[in-house]
Amino acid sequence: MQRKPTCDELAQRVRELEEVTRELRATQEALRNSEERYRLLADFTYDLETWRGPDGRYLYVSPSCERVTGYHHREFLKDPWLVEKIVHPEDRDRVVRHFRRHFGEGGVGHIDFRIRTRQGGERWISHYCQPVYGRDGTWLGRRCSNRDFTERKATENALRESDARHRAVVEGFDGLIYVCSRDYLVEFMNPRFIKRTGRDATGELCYKALHDLDSICPWCANDRVFRGETIRWEVKSPKDGRWYYIVNTPIRHVDGSMSKQAMILDITERKLAVEALEKSAENLKLFAYSVSHDLKSPAVGIYGLAQRLRNTCYDELGEKGRACCDQIQKAAEHVSDLVSQINVYIAAKTERLQVEHLSLEEVLAMIREEFSGRMGIRDIHWSEPERPPEIQADRVGVLRVVRNLVDNALKYGGDDLHEIRVDCGESDSHYRISVSNDGTLIRKEDAERIFGPFQRHDAFGGVEGVGLGLAIVKQIAEQHGGTVQAEAKGGKWTTFHVTLAKALPGDG
Repeated sequence: MQRKPTCDELAQRVRELEEVTRELRATQEALRNSEERYRLLADFTYDLETWRGPDGRYLYVSPSCERVTGYHHREFLKDPWLVEKIVHPEDRDRVVRHFRRHFGEGGVGHIDFRIRTRQGGERWISHYCQPVYGRDGTWLGRRCSNRDFTERKATENALRESDARHRAVVEGFDGLIYVCSRDYLVEFMNPRFIKRTGRDATGELCYKALHDLDSICPWCANDRVFRGETIRWEVKSPKDGRWYYIVNTPIRHVDGSMSKQAMILDITERKLAVEALEKSAENLKLFAYSVSHDLKSPAVGIYGLAQRLRNTCYDELGEKGRACCDQIQKAAEHVSDLVSQINVYIAAKTERLQVEHLSLEEVLAMIREEFSGRMGIRDIHWSEPERPPEIQADRVGVLRVVRNLVDNALKYGGDDLHEIRVDCGESDSHYRISVSNDGTLIRKEDAERIFGPFQRHDAFGGVEGVGLGLAIVKQIAEQHGGTVQAEAKGGKWTTFHVTLAKALPGDG
């Protein structure tokens, strides 16, 4: 017969059960805390984390899936193939093959693909997966990490496109390009430069590789470039004797360092063509001056002989003879004036601009004084701006422009001419000088034609002139990078506009 436990024994067993209960409760609390920590860690991960069981169904999907895909994690738990459904159609076959191949295999799998979100957007996903095993080695499925790298992909694509554009520019540039460091080491050469040197000289000293020199090039601008300047110049290479136009610019790298980029164009043919053109222009000018001298001397002689004939044989000539002498003298004056205007026209085409700081107020004062006699006789009013601007231009050229426009107004304004107005203005790129008169209006069909050489107003065939005044104006304006225009305004005014560039061709 089994002995009944004593009261002390029962009390001891109760105490032991209470101790086991406390330990069990502590273990359960620790498990709950551990589960909570792991749940927090999984639920608040930024990437989309999933765990698929051996049957292919999701055991866990992190809430971040809604941020990445627009779908709630319960939708993935309900439909284990939802992820394949939202894969971009162009990537779906590749992704499905990856899932099928890696699901039951060991090792880590990786694939990048696109998905279509619930909102219709497109996101790039970088997917990594690996098997999950229990402590006893049992295969428990596969865990996947999915990172949204859409912004990085866009940056990569932009960089790839930028690199392609840069490469296209470099390879399409019809010249030589190289980059060198502060200590003159070549860092890059474009294919044309490699072909010219016969090798890729990256890492070599630029002056040795490019010009076969043993010391720094006399024209080297490294110091200025590395101070941030862009330098342009022309140089004749000692290596091949050809002329090159060089543009040196600083390149600032992301790490704060600098390099020098040189873009070089072979301008030998252009240089020779310019020299030939200048020589031809000089020969033309000498020829014109020679012909002018040969024409002007007889004209002066004819004028003098006609004057002497008129003075010494005044009575014998009679009225008809004296009229012939007058016509001879006018013709001689016309030839002399034509010669002078031709010389001015040729000079305007061939002479280089002498650009200087110029006060238009002084120019207008000189012109006003020059024509004051002719305007006073005809009672013609002159008006000009109170404060004309100061400009950068060729002084002689500007004087010729204004003089010819005023002279043109006096010649062709007719009896209706009562006022000559000069106006000045400027835009961001050009100065403007306008000369208006209220005389006979210019016809629309004449507005462009009259700027050609030897072109005159058809209505004034009897007015003295050689037809080069406005052609000289146009030539000077074009030398200054500007334009000319004539227009009739308001049924009363004929206005000639001349523009002169602020940044003159070849300046700076």
